[in-house]
Amino acid sequence: MCRWWPVTPSNRPGLRRRSLAAFAFLEGVILPVPAELVLAPLCRLEPRHWLSLAWLTVFWSVVGGLLAYLVARWGMDSLVLPLVKQWGYEAELTEVLELYRQWGVWVLAVSGLTPLPYKLATLAAGASGVSWPLFLVAASVSRASRYLLVAWVAKETGRMPRGYAWLGWVILGVLLCALLLVI
Repeated sequence: MCRWWPVTPSNRPGLRRRSLAAFAFLEGVILPVPAELVLAPLCRLEPRHWLSLAWLTVFWSVVGGLLAYLVARWGMDSLVLPLVKQWGYEAELTEVLELYRQWGVWVLAVSGLTPLPYKLATLAAGASGVSWPLFLVAASVSRASRYLLVAWVAKETGRMPRGYAWLGWVILGVLLCALLLVI
């Protein structure tokens, strides 16, 4: 265990779950980093809890996506478009909005299983006026199918040695700090 830092997510189960929930929520709203980076190592660290970790990720990812949906629904021009332009996702957002015009809520249902950024799909759903009950169903099904599969595969591939669990959190922290510096 890492002795030079008294509290790490690897030795505090409650902190692990809160970190996963926060990361899933932020991934649903704004982070361009997938929640699988946190979910998979935790499922390998605690294979008995893979199902509860997956559902925790699903719930908070959908809640984060709902927040992005609501922001886009009522603040697309004032809040969302300036950020999308700043991050250089204008072409992708335009492409996703066009897909919504053609296919509707099915875009969100499929985007949960593809490399298409989930937050772009949620923003486009809000901007295109998809009804919120349909949004919740599509987001829940797509996120559940993705995260349950990731958690199950992580559980089945074996246990992560406890002495090295902190390394994943250090790498994740460095990536998030780099992301904050870019933004």
